Amino acid sequence: MPVRGIPLGAPREIEMRNRAFTLIELLVVIAIIAILAAILFPVFAQAKEAAKKTATLSNYKQTGTASSIYLADSDDVFPLAGSFNPANNQWRTGWPVSDSVLNAVPDGWTSSRSRDTTRRAEEQIFVLNAMQPYMKNYGLMEAVGLAKFSYGAAQSTVTNLRPANVNVSFNGMLHAYSGTAINQPARLAMFWGGMFKQNLEGFGISQPQLDCAGTSAGAACRFIPGRDPAGGTSAYGYVWYGLGNSGSVWLYGRTTPMVYADTHAKVQSLNGPIWPLYATGNVNDNPFSSFSDTKGSPYWMTDCVNPGTAKGTQTYYPGFFRPDSEFNFTSTECDFGGG
Repeated sequence: MPVRGIPLGAPREIEMRNRAFTLIELLVVIAIIAILAAILFPVFAQAKEAAKKTATLSNYKQTGTASSIYLADSDDVFPLAGSFNPANNQWRTGWPVSDSVLNAVPDGWTSSRSRDTTRRAEEQIFVLNAMQPYMKNYGLMEAVGLAKFSYGAAQSTVTNLRPANVNVSFNGMLHAYSGTAINQPARLAMFWGGMFKQNLEGFGISQPQLDCAGTSAGAACRFIPGRDPAGGTSAYGYVWYGLGNSGSVWLYGRTTPMVYADTHAKVQSLNGPIWPLYATGNVNDNPFSSFSDTKGSPYWMTDCVNPGTAKGTQTYYPGFFRPDSEFNFTSTECDFGGG
């Protein structure tokens, strides 16, 4: 049967030539594919980002669940946010951040600063190590899909342990604090992505952390409303660390996963103006009152004194992380970084 438009008995090359795409048709097809790609690629990227965020939130939620079991076994007292140095009889806190104040995770994986021998027992009490019997998995500390940052510490040949990838951070205001003493468990952050937009290889630190560097073994390192952790009268009772090579606290979009003291988890938006503009009132919803740039580098963690007290008259603590907070701080009680 002849093909329509081609005479019976026509040469084969004529038939093939009539079946081929023209240049215009090829260009149209390419243009359509390009348009579809431009539409779909961002959708795929968003879906991939959402999947990573969901997986990380699940990891953190399990960390929160493990903490509730830990509290049941520890007379409702939270684990320790740092480690104690018997050489100088002080807690390892203070500014600036350095290898000396970081804690190996897991304890003993590195020979740096004798962490696999004499210092190992000291870092076993650090929250992320102390909770491992309840977590059973160091992988729960990782933020899925984020880059890894390494301080280059040597792996121990004594313990043969592998370093964990750590992103989750403990609210250091809860160091050895009573769970029943928290005013608003459903609003107080307990674990969050405080290691910035990265996974720190083999080390962890609490964010923020009580400034207990001057606290000896004879004095308790505790959150004390209105006074520093040692019971003194210093201006600040906490330290906030910048870590690694990432200055951003926006892990996924403009958010970070958070687990609250009642163990529920959600993705928390971190919003604030760019310095030198000031925020006045987000302390009850966000830890930061302003950012240094549009990439999520924090400029100021909002400092607050006791509710009902004029700012500048007591020791400052981070309002968003204070366990005594009713989350109704006003601008008269908090320092937003100059505004």
